[in-house]
Amino acid sequence: MKRIHLLLLPFALAATSSFSQSLLNKLKDKANQEIIKLEKGTTSPQTSPNKNRLSASVTRNVAVTLGADETFDYQENCIDLGASVNQVSFIVTRRSGNTTQCYAYKNGTRTPVTCPTGETNGCQTTLQCSHSELKELEPNSDELKKYITTETDSHTLQTPAISDQQMKMMSAYMTQAQINELKKSMTEAQKQNGQTYSTFKSASIAFNDKKYGPYKQIGKFYLTPDSKNFYAIVGESKDANSPQTQNKVITSASEKVITLSDYSAAVLCFASPDNTDFGSVTYGMTGQKLLITTSSGKTFDVSVTGGFEKAWFSATGNHVLYLTQNQLYRDGQVIKTFANDAYPKPCDLFVSSDGQGVTQIKSNTVSFADGDYFEYPLKISIVNIAGKLYYKWLALENREVVIYQKPY
Repeated sequence: MKRIHLLLLPFALAATSSFSQSLLNKLKDKANQEIIKLEKGTTSPQTSPNKNRLSASVTRNVAVTLGADETFDYQENCIDLGASVNQVSFIVTRRSGNTTQCYAYKNGTRTPVTCPTGETNGCQTTLQCSHSELKELEPNSDELKKYITTETDSHTLQTPAISDQQMKMMSAYMTQAQINELKKSMTEAQKQNGQTYSTFKSASIAFNDKKYGPYKQIGKFYLTPDSKNFYAIVGESKDANSPQTQNKVITSASEKVITLSDYSAAVLCFASPDNTDFGSVTYGMTGQKLLITTSSGKTFDVSVTGGFEKAWFSATGNHVLYLTQNQLYRDGQVIKTFANDAYPKPCDLFVSSDGQGVTQIKSNTVSFADGDYFEYPLKISIVNIAGKLYYKWLALENREVVIYQKPY
């Protein structure tokens, strides 16, 4: 049997957020099982329609109908959704013996192309999450070193000598063995005289031809998904006469600064999709509560006894969302309580613009706040079309690659 692979290529996105990678991994297993059945001739080459319940507000468009010898390859997860059906493009690969030929489909036009392979398949790396996430760079990583420069002070070792008079005084309360050991240590120390060493003085951030700092320290450092802006937790002297460090959250996106309270420890930073607001989550001195602070002046206390998963901004309106072990909050108010054993993931939760509805992806099904649901979407995103937000998802139904769209 011929093996045919389909790969969706990336294209323009107005605004994108996508569901967790685990869903696609489960789809891979399902697809592999179906491929085995096909090769053994134990099942029809037709796939079953996805189970769903959709209201009249949902539109359905067929992006393409696959040929009889074409099989969708679930193992490819490079799927992106644009603002129109015509932006969809994909590749069909046909293998016959040692010969492989690939064709690109776009707007119904088929064109021979070079077959993508491995990491060079042209796929864009997008965060698999329902909301915009910052990327934290690992300490001492090569990527971080591209932005952080340090300044050091040089010092010369000067080991003081012990005079005969001092040695005579010490011999009054030291044994001969101790004196011999001291003389040996001093001889070794004298060999280090004149050698130099460096100590940390300050650190600066260089980003888009602009310098930030110097700072006494730079803690966590984040990049936006498009790498066009950074957010960082930095430390400066509290005042000219104090050795105490004042921690702040800064960004290249604006002149706004969040000044953290004394002795607080920053847990994470988060930012709105358009970078007009950002926030921090910190532990206080007692460790019994978390404090969420935004650059626009919002503050929320979170008890750690109920657990804490994450804080993030809504897709619209810059509302602060945060999830404890089983409760979802919007600007400090509970908007949904989950069963104690539900363990929802922040990236799988989509909150409506008015905060009254929560759409969730769970068990391979997207369940919308209004009661609609759809099983096994291959990708779900939020896209901005003419200033309005929509859910958009892709599905494979029989031989059709289908694009669904629903008001957000």
